[in-house]
Amino acid sequence: MSQINFYQNSIDQSLDILKTKKEGLSPAEVQQRVKFYGKNKLVAVNKEPLIFKILYQFKGMMALILIAAGVFSLIMGSYRDAIIMFSIVTLNAFIGFFQEYRAEKVMDSLKSLVIAKAKVIRNGKEIEVPSEELVPGDIVVLEEGDSVPADLRVIEENTLSTNDFSLTGESNPTRKFLHPIKGNVSLGERNNQVFMGTTVATGNGQGVVISTGMQTEIGRIANLSQQTKAEESPLQKEMDNLAKKISYITLTVAIILFVIGITLKFSLTESFLFALGIAAACVPEGLPAQVSVALSLAAGRLAQKKAVVKKLSAVETLGSTHIICTDKTGTLTTNEMTVQKLLINKDEFDVTGIGYEPKGEIIKKDGSVKLTSDELKELSLFFENGVFSSNAKIRQPDKSHPQWYSIGDPTEAALMTLAEKTGINSAKIDKENPELREFTFDAFRKLMTSVRKRGDKTIAYVKGSPSSILERCTQIWDGKNIRPITSEDKDFIIKKVDEFAMMALRNLSYAYRELPAYDPNAKMEDVEQDLIWLGMVSMIDPPREEVSDAIKAALKAYIRVIIITGDYALTAEAIAKKIGMNSTSKDKTITVVTGNELQTMSDIDLVHKLIYKNLIFARTSPEDKLRIVDILKKSGEIVAVTGDGVNDAPALKKADIGVAMGKTGTDVAKNSSEIVLLDDSFGTLVTAIKEGRTIFQNLIKTVNSSLTSNFGELFAVLLSLAGTSLFDFPLAILAVQILAIDLIGELLPLTFLTWDLPQKKLMTTPPRKPNEHIINTRSLINVTWCGFVMGLFGYINFLAYFYRNGLSPQGMVSTNMIYIKATTLTYITIVLIQWANIMSRRAGDSESVFSGYFWSNKRLLLSFGISLIFILMIVYNPIVQGFLKTAPLSLADWGYAALSAIVYLLIREAYKLGIRWNLQPKAKAVRA
Repeated sequence: MSQINFYQNSIDQSLDILKTKKEGLSPAEVQQRVKFYGKNKLVAVNKEPLIFKILYQFKGMMALILIAAGVFSLIMGSYRDAIIMFSIVTLNAFIGFFQEYRAEKVMDSLKSLVIAKAKVIRNGKEIEVPSEELVPGDIVVLEEGDSVPADLRVIEENTLSTNDFSLTGESNPTRKFLHPIKGNVSLGERNNQVFMGTTVATGNGQGVVISTGMQTEIGRIANLSQQTKAEESPLQKEMDNLAKKISYITLTVAIILFVIGITLKFSLTESFLFALGIAAACVPEGLPAQVSVALSLAAGRLAQKKAVVKKLSAVETLGSTHIICTDKTGTLTTNEMTVQKLLINKDEFDVTGIGYEPKGEIIKKDGSVKLTSDELKELSLFFENGVFSSNAKIRQPDKSHPQWYSIGDPTEAALMTLAEKTGINSAKIDKENPELREFTFDAFRKLMTSVRKRGDKTIAYVKGSPSSILERCTQIWDGKNIRPITSEDKDFIIKKVDEFAMMALRNLSYAYRELPAYDPNAKMEDVEQDLIWLGMVSMIDPPREEVSDAIKAALKAYIRVIIITGDYALTAEAIAKKIGMNSTSKDKTITVVTGNELQTMSDIDLVHKLIYKNLIFARTSPEDKLRIVDILKKSGEIVAVTGDGVNDAPALKKADIGVAMGKTGTDVAKNSSEIVLLDDSFGTLVTAIKEGRTIFQNLIKTVNSSLTSNFGELFAVLLSLAGTSLFDFPLAILAVQILAIDLIGELLPLTFLTWDLPQKKLMTTPPRKPNEHIINTRSLINVTWCGFVMGLFGYINFLAYFYRNGLSPQGMVSTNMIYIKATTLTYITIVLIQWANIMSRRAGDSESVFSGYFWSNKRLLLSFGISLIFILMIVYNPIVQGFLKTAPLSLADWGYAALSAIVYLLIREAYKLGIRWNLQPKAKAVRA
């Protein structure tokens, strides 16, 4: 039945197609249809077994390298090294599994939208049945507060409206009607249908079931969500790329060392074990843990800033974001209707304050004078009309609501807030002037009327669309007196309606009429005539206060912002202008593409349209949003998508980074995303992007520092092998000492290096390109020469130790205390140079280490002190000495090691100075 557009058919046609009637189906017919259509429930497809989720955590290249190194360590009998490597891999897999397992809850959340019971009419009787037993053709009874159990075509309604926000993105309740709709319209405009997962906001009615289970709109979204596979994040791809390069380097080193071993007349077994031992020791074992710690720390900082990270790699992905596809309602706006303008006679007023808190002022149009309490009392007839013609209420914050909130229609709640701002006690006057009768709103009249007893008078208070009320008015109130309304008055009002509409303000007009007497049998058309025009209120769901600055910050960071909303084009465009979406571009034009236009576009046309800078997609469907995100990703963009409704789930899952709203977001949206914004704020999203960029900035420092140390260790070994081959010198450093450098000497400093604060230019430069790797040709050359200098100093100190003690290293055995002290000095030299290297890399490849930034990371400086304590224990504790083959050193020995670190730092500073000199002509050319 899902292929039939029931919204285009009349009620009788719909019933005929479904072979049913208003008295409902018989039990026998229901049983037949259950067999044909199946149960009315959502079904999970291709659910991945738990064991695969666990094994997936071990498939990364870095994990495989560490596993291989651990296996080789076992072969060589180095059980300690093997345990360390296996522990690191297991810990990282444990963290990754539990972070991601919690995120796979989309289907469970969708299932929660399917209610347990539903009221239906069968054989002419209203009964309650399990909702999963509903079938197409069933007649469902709906009442205020009910959840809709299936997709229905409305066949009866009494002021029926539903909250469709979670499905369409429309913030206001959607008023339903009975008549068919001509042509093809989007989901948000099918106002003679109601959908599973939405709730009845007002009124009551009946509908015939047109779709159940996976054929409903919710089911279709569930299917899209399940078919949309989560892809690896940029960080995961980068770590795999890094691991592949390390594996190639490790394999090459192992082959070279094996050949050298054979050349030195080692046996095949000795050469093999020697090559594998040194190669495995040079693998940066601590790197996966440092990455996990860096991401975990960033996730903790973001949680304090109201962004909850569900998948650790998502933190860095945010930093790589090129484009943000953002929802409008609740993300860019407050999702609270607010009156901003008033028109009384020909006087225009502005209203301050946002949301439902009755805090604000009424200001004359020029903005210079606010109305006094006496002036407000003179206009009380106008403000009271909004109270009398509304049923909503506003409430103060409580345990469940951190802010003022509305009960009932948000538009009517905004009118109550307006009245309260003028000093009117809405609850009090509502009670003192009881309603006698109400003519509810409908889509044809476009107005509603409340007949009330006011003292000894009977008055009809009316609100509705300006055109509907204006055509029923014969008089106008000018704020003090009543006079006949003229064509000039009407022309002025119509002009103002158009003017405010262009600002995306929603216009509602007030009117009233004093009735001769209360007649309970009076006809609606008789009451709603000869009205007196009172004026007009204009309202909007306003932008959040912080959004404008956040948009500017995003654009300044070269991040494009595209609005994709289920709301109307005019509203979305006005909000975009208010938040300054077009403020930084030379072309101030905002391009708006509607869902209907999008349907007719080919993918090539859409790609060309996506080039536009200030772009909005309005009245979109879930498929539209998913298609836009998919094409952006295929174009090589890193895409972040925000959303809060069920309709956003497929796009959230498809995006490189899905960002759900924590306050207004549905569980479906939250479980489809990697990050949840607890305050629903776009500003928090931009803060998270800055954190993500900081993470990658620090990972570059950490990886380059770690690899420099590994290259230093490798070159110390290679130089030793050259000495062994040429002069019969022993190895300058042992495999177990290399492992001690990685896990004891540098683990803490490299970990706390990830705490570095963002550098000044971080949010004024473009995001990194997807093909921009941490280890590239330039960085590989850099870590190679720096590693060579590090290894060279270590080997020089090793040889110098013998000659300072009047001995030759030639033929020195491994048990000789002088030899053990010499290898200890090599170890200390490399550790201290690595510390200098870490401090140098903190400032980047061109900035000097000697700046105020040096002191910005106190934890890093403290980690050097803690690491030094561990190093002293390694050198001077007899128990540890036997374990790591070290021996105590003199103060002079420490001096040689420290001098080597200082010289290394000066070499690095000279290198950076050369880079800065080369950059100066380019900078001048750019400025010119």
